[in-house]
Amino acid sequence: MKKKVIIGIIIVVIVASVIGISRASRNRGKFTTVKVATVTKGDIKAYFSTTAIIKSKNSKDYYAPDQAKVKTVNVKIGDKVKKGEVLVTYQVTDLSGTVKQAQINLSSANSQKQDLLNTVTTNNQKIADTNNQITDATNQINNLTALQKSNPVAYQAAGGDKQLQTLNSTVTSLNSTKSQIPDETEKLKQADNSISLAQVNLDTANENLAKSVNSNVADFDGVVTSLNAKVGGTGSGSSANGGSSAAVTIDDETSLEAEVNLDKYSASEVKVGQTVTLNFANKNYTGKVSYVAPSASTSTSTTTSSTTLDADIDINTPQDGLIEGFDSDVNILTGESDKVLSVPAESIKTDKSGNNYVFVISNNKAVKKEIQLGLQSDIDAEVKSGLNVGDKVILNPSATISNGTSVKAN
Repeated sequence: MKKKVIIGIIIVVIVASVIGISRASRNRGKFTTVKVATVTKGDIKAYFSTTAIIKSKNSKDYYAPDQAKVKTVNVKIGDKVKKGEVLVTYQVTDLSGTVKQAQINLSSANSQKQDLLNTVTTNNQKIADTNNQITDATNQINNLTALQKSNPVAYQAAGGDKQLQTLNSTVTSLNSTKSQIPDETEKLKQADNSISLAQVNLDTANENLAKSVNSNVADFDGVVTSLNAKVGGTGSGSSANGGSSAAVTIDDETSLEAEVNLDKYSASEVKVGQTVTLNFANKNYTGKVSYVAPSASTSTSTTTSSTTLDADIDINTPQDGLIEGFDSDVNILTGESDKVLSVPAESIKTDKSGNNYVFVISNNKAVKKEIQLGLQSDIDAEVKSGLNVGDKVILNPSATISNGTSVKAN
């Protein structure tokens, strides 16, 4: 009987052991295998990546004089030209006579005003002299009137009545003379207007003379990139906006730059002085942002319109291999932080409240840790708080990973 009991106990123990081993096996199978990265200190560089158009830094449009006919065209598109080379000549009207006549008219207007000023000076002197005479006569009248009251005998002896009559007549005559002296104020205003008009006419004549060049001459060494001038024509073509286009355009292809169009999201990132790397036809170049437009511009086509901010990039020499008009891939360095804690961008999650967090492995458990981020690039991000060097963060944590999930690093 004792043997049966012992055997029964052994069987129970064995079964219990088998069940325990089976459960342990199943528990081991519940670990989630994850990929991890170690938190380290390093340098982070953030780039704005886009495309840019290669263009000449020095480009000039040359226009035909107003109403001038093209006499000769000395170049064609693609020609290399030297500074001082005549590109196009025109048949123009000599406008120097118009300028001379405008100069004469201005001089005459100034002379007429000066004559008027001299007249005003003379008239003012006449008025002053007449006023003095009126004052003297009035004083005499006042003296005689006083004498008549104080000493009638002496007044009569001096022939006072006759003197008063004469003096009053003199004052009347002097006032009449003064009233006939013309006021030239209005004439002076007209003279000033005549001078202003004559000056405008002279300025216009000089401007027309300056524009009435008989040729377009290259201001620098370059290449002809556009040509609208045709012998016998007016020298200009029609532009897209309905205006006139340049007769000829030359570009300096030895000094190139790149132009970037920024949208409203990237406009705040790009600043003058930032370092740039360019890749054109599998060749790398370097440069710096040299200009950012102060305001955006809108371009409109038949179907769409877009608003962008222009920025220019100075390209360092050598520029061999770059071709004006083509696009180039560019990476603008918008920020960098040295020797900071960093984690791969693929490890970062964001909750509904906008808080950033990662999962670190501690004792084979996923532990959620909220972090504060600094500079971010496409591949990694600066961590200002929440992690330490050596922490293991889970990469691309799936939706099954939560705080406390059993995990195993792959």
